Amino acid sequence: MATACAFAYSPAASAAEARSEAAVVARLYKDFGWQAFAGQQELFGEDISHQGQAVLSRYFTPALTDLLMKDAACQIKYQGICNLDADILFDSQDPRLIDLDVQTVGSGKVSVTFKDPVTGERKQIDFELIRVAGTWKIADIIYSGHENLSLKKLLSTKVQ
Repeated sequence: MATACAFAYSPAASAAEARSEAAVVARLYKDFGWQAFAGQQELFGEDISHQGQAVLSRYFTPALTDLLMKDAACQIKYQGICNLDADILFDSQDPRLIDLDVQTVGSGKVSVTFKDPVTGERKQIDFELIRVAGTWKIADIIYSGHENLSLKKLLSTKVQ
């Protein structure tokens, strides 16, 4: 079973990873999946949805980056939750997991599955990627546990 943390460190492998849809999603979990095993934000930093534009644009399309930035600005303005009330990588406010698996399931489609170690519930989160300037970028995230709720659709909802 593949995991998000299984990366080779040779230059050839790094070049191949940059072209792979699964490698983009795996890198996102490698860089920001710390919330599933640690609660020390002061040591690890902000979650992915509270990163700046430069960091977000490494992983997401310009359109999704813009929507994430707008939601973060809304949270600051209203001092509370706007559209996002869960970690986008885990579809949970208190993520915990084991058996993380990242698989390319079609061109531009990556499926992430994992298991909650307490409840035993399996979750699946699907990523849709497109090429932007020759690099795979995440265009949307689909949460199958919520009637296939789309991150893009959620972030596009007007906050009242």
